[in-house]
Amino acid sequence: MNTGQQYFLAALAWATIAAIPPAAVAADPAASAPTTEAISRDLKIRGLPTLGNAPAPPPGSEVTPASAGSVPPPHEIRHRPIHPAASRPPAAPPSVTLRTITFEFGSAQLRPESIETLRNLGNALNQDQDKKTFLIEGHTDRSGSRVYNDELSKRRADAVKDYLVKNMGVPADRLQTVGKGFSELAIQSQPYAAENRRVVVVNTGAS
Repeated sequence: MNTGQQYFLAALAWATIAAIPPAAVAADPAASAPTTEAISRDLKIRGLPTLGNAPAPPPGSEVTPASAGSVPPPHEIRHRPIHPAASRPPAAPPSVTLRTITFEFGSAQLRPESIETLRNLGNALNQDQDKKTFLIEGHTDRSGSRVYNDELSKRRADAVKDYLVKNMGVPADRLQTVGKGFSELAIQSQPYAAENRRVVVVNTGAS
């Protein structure tokens, strides 16, 4: 290989590296803990938009017979069938998925890196002026039996509640827990993916 070919291959290699997006080069696999503000925003119940008062029409803008157009005789009016409005399914209650709350393998022991998220969650719940109740869901991946995962996910949800009550002062009667096991996988096509192992907090809306 001559010198010219070496220079050409080196330039080609640098061009290939430069074409890779920065996120692909320096991607951080560790997710950062959500802030208190982000958790509060996701758990807030969105109300219906406020209806304002329509402004009064300006003087002289009333519809007159001349501008209203001709009205067809009664025998020419065709009545359209009235169909009932399609019923819409109720909106899902607001919730936040917390994948930065992690546990030791096969246990309900919280890992130290979960503490920041738990503190932010506790602060968000304490800032809720309406004193709503919340459901803490534990989820697992598909590894293991259904009975094992149902029990493990329940213990993990209970561990989150215990921390919030004992360390953050959240009233125990505002928190309920449930173990979902692998019954509601986040990624159905990848039942063993890490994204399925998560804690979800749901605003049940009851006060």
